[in-house]
Parts: sequence; C-alpha cells; structure tokens
Amino acid sequence: MCEWAAATGYREITLTTFRAVAWNMPWYSRLGFVELPPEAWHGALRRQVASETARGLDPAGRLAMVRRLQDRANHHNRR
Repeated sequence: MCEWAAATGYREITLTTFRAVAWNMPWYSRLGFVELPPEAWHGALRRQVASETARGLDPAGRLAMVRRLQDRANHHNRR
C-alpha cells in the first residue's frame, strides 16, 4: 500500500490501531510509522477516530500513526 500511495503521489499514510496491543506500535514503527499526536490530526483522521468512538472503541485506547512517503521524483534524483 505504501509503494502504491507513493507512486500515486500521496505524501503520507495514516492509520489507527490499538495502543494496548503490545506488538502493534513496534510492528508499524519498523515499517516507518510514527505516532501522530491528536493536535496534528487532519480532518479525515479526526472523522475516522470519531467513527470508531461512535462504534464503541474508547479513543484513549487508540493510537494514530503516520508514515511520510518519499516523493517519487526526489527519490529518483538521489540515486
């Protein structure tokens, strides 16, 4: 998904996951994701968390993460 998103021109990918599941954050971190604090959430991510909350997921137990994607043109220029 990250390769497709970068090739399509997206600058980042965000996700939400469970904070208390021990392997979630480390696994995503190894893939290049970092925690995204709530004050940095964009509108779509805020709506996603609100939707999860409306379905019964406690937002305190959730974590948003982001992976910045390389600009394809810049990647090729660094070779």
